Amino acid sequence: MKYGSLAIVPGSPAMYHRGKKALVLADLHLGFESEAAKEGVYLPRLQLKKALDLLDRLHRETGASLLVIDGDLKHTFEKLTMQEREEVSKFLAHAKDLFSDVLLIRGNHDNYITIITNRFDVEVVESLRLDSETLLVHGHRMYSEEEARGAKYVIIGHEHPAIKVSDELGSVAKYPCFLSMPLVDGRTLIVLPAAGYYQTGNPVTLDRSAYLSPIVKKIGIIEEAIPIIFEPGGSSMEFPPLGELSGIIGDV
Repeated sequence: MKYGSLAIVPGSPAMYHRGKKALVLADLHLGFESEAAKEGVYLPRLQLKKALDLLDRLHRETGASLLVIDGDLKHTFEKLTMQEREEVSKFLAHAKDLFSDVLLIRGNHDNYITIITNRFDVEVVESLRLDSETLLVHGHRMYSEEEARGAKYVIIGHEHPAIKVSDELGSVAKYPCFLSMPLVDGRTLIVLPAAGYYQTGNPVTLDRSAYLSPIVKKIGIIEEAIPIIFEPGGSSMEFPPLGELSGIIGDV
């Protein structure tokens, strides 16, 4: 699955830009477990370990020299927790050992993160033109015409898409997925699945109001969106457009 110079890395929640030797992923949500515990949900602290394992595998498979995180490296909105300080620091230290450069596109969860990124010489930006035809934003806001001028592809995170499939016996399975969606302005939107281990995804649907990103809500042609699921470490598989899946995708 290729979009200009960007292609989905098979069996992973990431894309690779061959010209820039850039690896792109989103929504790691480090620090999630401590916030879940405040709600009475106690989870093993696996988010960081799984993120580091994923980085190692993707670097080994692609040989990328640039890592681009398309938003939400950390989890909490309003503060920088102790777990986030520790885990973001460990993640960035490891990333800087693997990649020549690391760049973060600011997500809606990335408040106060420059306290850490500045120590690791990691630039934090609002958007990125990876090349002349590819714009990256996190997706929690609408991109501007200036940002997108000339772009054919817009890459976002934020939605955590997953496809929930049910059969006639009532069995349900949910798979994180990419979404390739045409936009009414003629561009193609690529929604990245969440890379965080505990971010299992929000089911895709034909209900426009269920989506988070204003890009999808305002200008997405949702019926023509194509889900692309992946088996971690395995292969990726393209589904028919959502408009043809109304009988098998589960309700929100």
